[in-house]
Amino acid sequence: MIISTIPAARSVSVVVATVDSVRSIRDCLQRLRQTLEGSDSEIIVVDASRDGTADVVAEVGGYSELIRLPFGTLTPDLWAAGIARSRGRVVGLTTGHCLVPQPWAQVLAERIGSNSVVGAAGALDLDDTAGVLDWAVFYLRYSEFIPFVNRSGEHVHTIPADNAAYDGGDIRRYIESTAAGFWEVDFHRSARAAGKSLAFVAAGTALFGRSFPFMTIAAHRFAHGRHSGSWRVQTGASTAIRSVLAAPLVPFVLAVRTARRVSRVRRHLTRFLASLPIFFVLAASWAAGEAWGAVAGPDARSFRPAQA
Repeated sequence: MIISTIPAARSVSVVVATVDSVRSIRDCLQRLRQTLEGSDSEIIVVDASRDGTADVVAEVGGYSELIRLPFGTLTPDLWAAGIARSRGRVVGLTTGHCLVPQPWAQVLAERIGSNSVVGAAGALDLDDTAGVLDWAVFYLRYSEFIPFVNRSGEHVHTIPADNAAYDGGDIRRYIESTAAGFWEVDFHRSARAAGKSLAFVAAGTALFGRSFPFMTIAAHRFAHGRHSGSWRVQTGASTAIRSVLAAPLVPFVLAVRTARRVSRVRRHLTRFLASLPIFFVLAASWAAGEAWGAVAGPDARSFRPAQA
């Protein structure tokens, strides 16, 4: 089901992917409305929740479209559905768990197109409302971006799509060329190969707040790993047997890598250590999914469902 209220062309579109975001979506949308105030913009919410998130979205209002997709639809597929509906010259991507700063839309949009920048992002930091489960999710998914908190950088290798803006024409062409969703690693690779660049913007740093229930994030980590495993085998980056044999070691490799990234920031190191048991379980979910995807092949990759 699609609820549409303002179907018009915009200079900036923001696509918000929401999966069981009831604890943070109100604050998320209110902050987005503040950053977009006075601009020619739209907010497209694409929801695949079963916790009442869509009801809160409808209550808060201020969005242009609310697209409902089945529970279990992955965030890259939610983004793709929103990107397809977007009309902005610049398209911002985020999730219902992220809380953007006031200048977010302006500072990211200003970077798009300058010096061949196709995507600009702020880093992610932890909000004070986040709990231990949220810490584990944050360190598993975003630890590589902690060094960019409140820093700017040019020609970086990758940026977090959860807190980014892209050239609207480029990402719309990308999702039109594939049946899969918006998987930023693949898009970033193809963009760099075409001579485009990625950038970090200090003033775009956002906060990661209250996030998923445990079972939801565990299932999504497995599904994302499954996609990665299939993709790595299909592209020749790995083999099925290598992925299966490496799976038991993956959680430990991820933990060591994360510990190195957070070791110089005491508050992050303390929270990472406190969340380590949950981190290991979620990392194991990813590793199991990656091994499964490597064996199952392309049929294991998720595909964007048709909009209802």
